[in-house]
Amino acid sequence: MTNRTEGGTEYDPAALERTERRFFGELFDAVPRAVALAHGVQKADFGPLQATVTRDLPGVRTLNLLLGAEAADAAPEGFLEEAIDWAREQEASAFALLSPGFPGTEAAAATLAAAGFERSVNWMRFVRDGHPPRFKVAADVEVVALDASDTDSPFGTIAALGFGLPAWAASLLVPLPGLPAWRCYLALVDGEPQGCAAMLLDDEVAEFGVAATLEGGRRRGCQLALLGRRIEDAAAAGARTLFVETGERVPGRPSTSYGNILRAGFEEAYLCQGWSDARLSP
Repeated sequence: MTNRTEGGTEYDPAALERTERRFFGELFDAVPRAVALAHGVQKADFGPLQATVTRDLPGVRTLNLLLGAEAADAAPEGFLEEAIDWAREQEASAFALLSPGFPGTEAAAATLAAAGFERSVNWMRFVRDGHPPRFKVAADVEVVALDASDTDSPFGTIAALGFGLPAWAASLLVPLPGLPAWRCYLALVDGEPQGCAAMLLDDEVAEFGVAATLEGGRRRGCQLALLGRRIEDAAAAGARTLFVETGERVPGRPSTSYGNILRAGFEEAYLCQGWSDARLSP
């Protein structure tokens, strides 16, 4: 099923869903076992649905996700209810994302509402093709790529601090630069690491994520520079569809990330419904 943005960029929503599931699945699989046991970091599959939870970070939606609930059999066959029950047993506050237009979207929404979930923050998904960046980046920002040998890099620490998470959360992300299909980066300002970002290369789709900036590096162009580098590297690796997401832009809510994504040549593709578990809201 191929769709087009208003600007004519083609994308396959089903392919984006598969890449999204792999993105968070591999992130959770890579968490060091000791960290996972200490903080309730778990992943489980229920039919077409993937559940990832982090007990000790209940308010972080990206670390407490139910993905795949819009599949045709997820709600009718009871997989969604099983995932909800499992997440609650783990003392996690799950956040479900429902993509529009899939066979099971309406049934999943009804099941979530009946189970005590409420509509929450929606996520906008953006796409672009691999054409070269046409935007300027700050001359004093240097972007460097990491690999498995960079075991002492501040990548995880910048992500944790940038997202306002406790210090231990940095350990969740330390393994990412060493994963085969992942690319991780730091943005340096005056030689000091101030921003981070990552992407997963999944055949012809590249998903961008884990983008954060320290307070001292904000408004310096770090994230735009990181977007530019990832666009170039994704295209060089053969990706045809570049994919990123952030919270829906609504009045009164900061939208710096949203603006940077549009400046980088991404286009709005579709809005996903967000559903939060009202029974265990943090």
